[in-house]
Amino acid sequence: MHSKSKTAIGNAIKVLCVPLFVYLFFAIFSKGKFGSTNSMIAISQQTIAATLVSLAMAPNLLCNRFDLSVGAIMTMSSIMGTYLAINNSISLPVFVLIVIGTAIVMNSITGIAYLAMKVPAMVTTLGVCMIYEMLTNLLNIGWCTALPEQYTVFGNIPTCFIIFGVMLVIFYFIYTHTGFGYNVRAIASGQQIAKNIGIKPKKNAFLMFVMSGVFVGVASLINVSISGQIASEQYFSSANILFNCMLGFYVGLALIRYCNIMVGILIGNFIMTMMSAGLLALGLKSSLQNVAAGLVILVIMIVTSNQGRVTDYFAMKHKAKEIQKKISISG
Repeated sequence: MHSKSKTAIGNAIKVLCVPLFVYLFFAIFSKGKFGSTNSMIAISQQTIAATLVSLAMAPNLLCNRFDLSVGAIMTMSSIMGTYLAINNSISLPVFVLIVIGTAIVMNSITGIAYLAMKVPAMVTTLGVCMIYEMLTNLLNIGWCTALPEQYTVFGNIPTCFIIFGVMLVIFYFIYTHTGFGYNVRAIASGQQIAKNIGIKPKKNAFLMFVMSGVFVGVASLINVSISGQIASEQYFSSANILFNCMLGFYVGLALIRYCNIMVGILIGNFIMTMMSAGLLALGLKSSLQNVAAGLVILVIMIVTSNQGRVTDYFAMKHKAKEIQKKISISG
């Protein structure tokens, strides 16, 4: 028991060292422009929607399905809610149901299209994404539209963090304590093996898209509540949402040997959000921010992914010295 506690503490320290290093780096080199209490609260708020989208994508990504439509769905669901809020003065509960319900329906349609077309998920979801982006413009509510203040309560503190905490608990329970979560892990380990033990990949694929819709819908609700406005997407601009969250997922995946996947994804997205704010504080041009962010993420993933090899290398080197020492003593 003592050994397990020691290992858990050690793993927690390793995981927390990564965001701490990123924080200290930008706090030092920005000369005080980054790292204030207010800015860290804002970063934490911005991390919520990104983490929820990463969690939405996680089951499909673990099974090697790339859903490129989640960014467009997130935008479309918030536009639908805002459109009806402005034009029909709907109640707050109805607004919530429309935003989350739209995301669930659209993600379910994506899942049906993927299963019906029988082509790689990346191809199907790319086509669906372009259709959804076109639909956001057909609503014709303006390039950038403000959400009435009474509908933004879910972006306030502590409401947004309470909702976020509830969604984390739901994801943890589904992933670790349900048959669906077991099936996801089994399919991720090998689809043919999963088939052999009686798991139905098509049924589970559809359920993954439905679950994704729930988390994308909540992410959309919190995101539009925090920003207070929505913007139509054009020319695959929803990819910005998609790829940032995907990077957060893969950073979390690199940390999975030290923590639960949910915690890893949360830390990964927090790091990504900190980096965006930190690079802005350093005065880096937007064209260079993506390059710098990519390089730093690459370094983090190389270090975390190869830490086991480095540890094994030094362990073997130490063992070789001990053997050499015993040989010299016996000789």
